Amino acid sequence: MLKFNLKSLFRGFARNKFYAILNLLGLSVGIATSLLVLLYVQDEFTYDKYNEKHERIYRLECEIGIKGNLDKFAVVPTPLGPAFKENIAEVEEFTRFAHLGNALVDYNDKQYYEEDLMYADSTVFKIFSYKLLRGNPQTCLTENNTAVFTQKLAHKYFGDEDPIGKVVRLDQEKSVKITGVMEDLPGNSHLKFDGLVSMATLANEKGTSIFNSMEPKKFWRIELYTYILLKENSSIGDFDIKANAFYEKHMKELGDKYNLDFKVLHTKLADTHFKKRLGGELPSGDRDNMLIFSIMAIFILLIASINYMNMATARSAIRAKEVGIRKVLGAYKGQLINQFLVESVILSLIALVISVFAVWLLLPDFNNVIGKNLSLDLFENKAIFSRIFVLTIIVGLISGSYPAFYLSSFQPVIVLKGAIGKSGKKSGLLRKVLVVVQFFLAISMIIGALVVSGQLQFLKNKNMGFNKNNVVVLKLNDSTFRSKVSSLKKELLSNPNILSSTNTNGIPSRMGLIRMMRIEQETGMENKAIIYCETDYDFVKTFEMEIVKGRDFDRQMGQDKMESVIINETAATDFGWGDNALGKKIHFGFKADGPGGRMLKVIGVVKDFNFKSMHNKIEPIIFFISEQPEFVLCCHINETSKKETLAFINRKYREFGAVGPFDYKFLEDMQDEMYKDEQQTGWIVNSITLLTIFIALLGLLGLSSFIAERKSREIGVRKVLGGSTGSILVMLYKEFALLILISYILAVPLAWWKLGEWLSSNFVYHIELQWVYFALAGVVVFVVGLGTISFFIIKAALLNPVDAIKYE
Repeated sequence: MLKFNLKSLFRGFARNKFYAILNLLGLSVGIATSLLVLLYVQDEFTYDKYNEKHERIYRLECEIGIKGNLDKFAVVPTPLGPAFKENIAEVEEFTRFAHLGNALVDYNDKQYYEEDLMYADSTVFKIFSYKLLRGNPQTCLTENNTAVFTQKLAHKYFGDEDPIGKVVRLDQEKSVKITGVMEDLPGNSHLKFDGLVSMATLANEKGTSIFNSMEPKKFWRIELYTYILLKENSSIGDFDIKANAFYEKHMKELGDKYNLDFKVLHTKLADTHFKKRLGGELPSGDRDNMLIFSIMAIFILLIASINYMNMATARSAIRAKEVGIRKVLGAYKGQLINQFLVESVILSLIALVISVFAVWLLLPDFNNVIGKNLSLDLFENKAIFSRIFVLTIIVGLISGSYPAFYLSSFQPVIVLKGAIGKSGKKSGLLRKVLVVVQFFLAISMIIGALVVSGQLQFLKNKNMGFNKNNVVVLKLNDSTFRSKVSSLKKELLSNPNILSSTNTNGIPSRMGLIRMMRIEQETGMENKAIIYCETDYDFVKTFEMEIVKGRDFDRQMGQDKMESVIINETAATDFGWGDNALGKKIHFGFKADGPGGRMLKVIGVVKDFNFKSMHNKIEPIIFFISEQPEFVLCCHINETSKKETLAFINRKYREFGAVGPFDYKFLEDMQDEMYKDEQQTGWIVNSITLLTIFIALLGLLGLSSFIAERKSREIGVRKVLGGSTGSILVMLYKEFALLILISYILAVPLAWWKLGEWLSSNFVYHIELQWVYFALAGVVVFVVGLGTISFFIIKAALLNPVDAIKYE
């Protein structure tokens, strides 16, 4: 039976090469696109599941409330992990992580800045399934100044040498011994690092007794990423009860004193990748995007299936006699249904083979664009192949279902008389419905792609409230070099191409330091957690911010160094000061028992600007002069001579004793990095949309060819009776144009509703949906769609009437 079906399929291919190629191409593109999307979505949903104990691992988070204002953070107080292990029986182990920042690593003649080093407790290998290739997992991170490098980082510095026992310098300040080499992290790990330095090193720098102190005030300073491993058969609910009890016993008294609330939160390890909008959150994924991609993959397969149905039903008359003869010879309806379904499934499987080969070719470029390392290895990823195989069978069955039942229902007497296919009202209506569904999906996706692109352009080009162009950002990691920053600034500003410069601990879009302060109110000084930035006198000038009230910092005003503060408009409103903010007081740096710190007075208000991502609303922020040199130097340079100016900065950088590579970035590039995920989403959405349009147009091309063929005789008769070529073209175009118009009318309201939801739920600041996106989508579909069918339509309209009447 299978042999017969194969013969029938390939004979059909040989007789109708054009339609067979269109079907095969549409199915292959649809399956290949779905396979890529499936690989991407599977990778996202398997984050951190390579850890054998991932079901018992939780990341601790916290919620801090100040007079009803709640903020959530992905980091928690330093002593919380060890305190919970000691006081809560359900906790088997804990480990903590902290970023080193952009650390300079120095070994012999090799010097590189490494952004992906983290401090970690020695218990890290007891919780996570990181494979240690060299060293003892029990002891490699227990001592001060020890580190474990990944294979990649170890090879970078040591080549083929054995790294164990080798000593590297960190930031020219401390020597660290390599005590272990671990396998490179899997790509689907939410924690990303190239090396771990012992937490004992950080504790030693801050003072071990202070760092590990269990004093109540230490539980109110959030700093570290902390993970706990629950004991087997322990309940996270029981942990919650005891964590709340711990707060009541050890933290509540001090919290009540300062009107503070604290709540321990947690996220299961496998869900951490999708956690968003927490202070200090690590780069994360987006469940909504995964849903969008999955739906788009289903759409593209559905459109490819619709193409097959349309072609099969449109050309039903060609196979009608075959059906009639087989029924006369005794074939049952079930046998015929089986034949057509098997043919459809076989065609889908052929398309699967083609699509797997295409994905194999495209995967390296796809990985480069999305920043992943997806694999098509059958042995490593049996699950993905079983899913795509099942999906292909389903597509084949769906594609062949209606044609199978439709063709098998023909009556032998009617078929052999040649009546089937001349009217075809039932199949004609179905074809129209399928074309409407097909273009409804395509138009919806085009509108979506236009809106996503518009939002990306908005993120890139929106006036952020500060100058981001031609600003060079330099990291000053070396404390000795950092102490010379004032002199370095003077030298740099001697170059006319350096317009201004500022030394700061934060830059616009990357500010997030938060601290408890006291603000002036009618009833006295009240506690409030406030985001702050310590800088020098030239911050506002360098970033070209607008002062709406008061003045900027001034070196001539002696009190500015220790007593003045600038706030943003939101701070003035949020603090209840309104238009009377100037002269108000903010107490910064006081100790837990009240005294000390600096009493700052507001001298200016800057216009609101986006000092975080546009996923976040603008919050209150304050700026004041730092008491010591900070870690970042920003230079606003002349656009016309960037190369020469950078060379000048590099030269001065060296003259003042900087070590390591000349490490700089442009602020504009850093801004773009913030929206890398959105850019990837936009690229994927646009690519799938273009492929969807391509498949839909393949179907339209085949359908127009068939209709032009079937109407050849009618066209000839009309011409003989005096019909003009123009009127015939209108007749042929009208049917397709009406179907596309119906699809457009149905797609617009649904797209408006769902895209409006997507924008408002994902972005605090976003574009407004405008008619131009919907109009442009309509124009694109009409122009491209009608343009696609034009070849066969015009060819049919220009056909010689004598030849046309002879047709059939």
